[in-house]
Amino acid sequence: MALIRVPCAVCGGGTFRIRYPSTILDDGTPAARYFGSSRERAGYLSIVQCESCGLMMTNPQDDPSTLAAIYHAHVDTAYDEERDNRRRAARDYLAVVENYCPSKGRILDVGCGTGAFVCVAGERGWMAEGVDPAEWMIERARAQCPTARFHIGEPWSVELEAGSLDVVTLWNVLEHVPDPAKVLRRARMWLAPEGRLVIRVPNGQSVMAGLMGRRWVLLLREHLWYFAPKTIATLLWAQGFEVLDVRWTTIPVSVGNVLRRLAQYSGPVAACASHLYRSGVLGGISLRFPIGEMDVVARPR
Repeated sequence: MALIRVPCAVCGGGTFRIRYPSTILDDGTPAARYFGSSRERAGYLSIVQCESCGLMMTNPQDDPSTLAAIYHAHVDTAYDEERDNRRRAARDYLAVVENYCPSKGRILDVGCGTGAFVCVAGERGWMAEGVDPAEWMIERARAQCPTARFHIGEPWSVELEAGSLDVVTLWNVLEHVPDPAKVLRRARMWLAPEGRLVIRVPNGQSVMAGLMGRRWVLLLREHLWYFAPKTIATLLWAQGFEVLDVRWTTIPVSVGNVLRRLAQYSGPVAACASHLYRSGVLGGISLRFPIGEMDVVARPR
């Protein structure tokens, strides 16, 4: 495991200012314990802002080989426990897609997790498939949606014919990858000339990010980039895309999931949340929360 300093993913700049100092102690705790819904601890490495383009990002970051090993071996039972809410979210995602692509065609979900979106899209008549680096995730995706095609591996390892896809989706994926431009170039190659790319990412300029500051729930070790409408548009343009729309979002989530997330921090609030979570009293209640994410729809240019 190693931490490395990296240039800005949008403009390549190397001059930054600190936004939020690291909350992670250098105590030898494996990085994997900070990842996923089942994380044992919540925290983040230093969050900086590029002086040239304004992109917020984690710097230094875990090196690519460490990240690849973590995601390949990732097991996330807490993620799977939110199956009903993930299907609700998947229906939201598909509504965004179908607003821009009313004709159902071939769709690839990059970072498909346990396959909720692929299942919902397939049920609606799309030729849907997914890719994810975690074998555990893909096993569950195949069990839930046995008629769909799933690939295990990084998105750039999937062999698909150029121009063969009508839609590529990246739901909460781009902030996790060490080279987002590489993923976008691959998506650009796969998409048909009239195809659409649909992305959901944390919005570093959202109201929630501004209100919560260093306590923003999306400040996590696993999140490498905190795009804003301007920086994601710049990155997409450089990789051959034109932004069509940006939307603010809410997410369906159980109170139990919220309590579990709070329990991953330290202090009296975390202790109280842990007690309530273990009691199971409120766990089954589902609500919608704005947590500071945005949907971005783009097309090849």
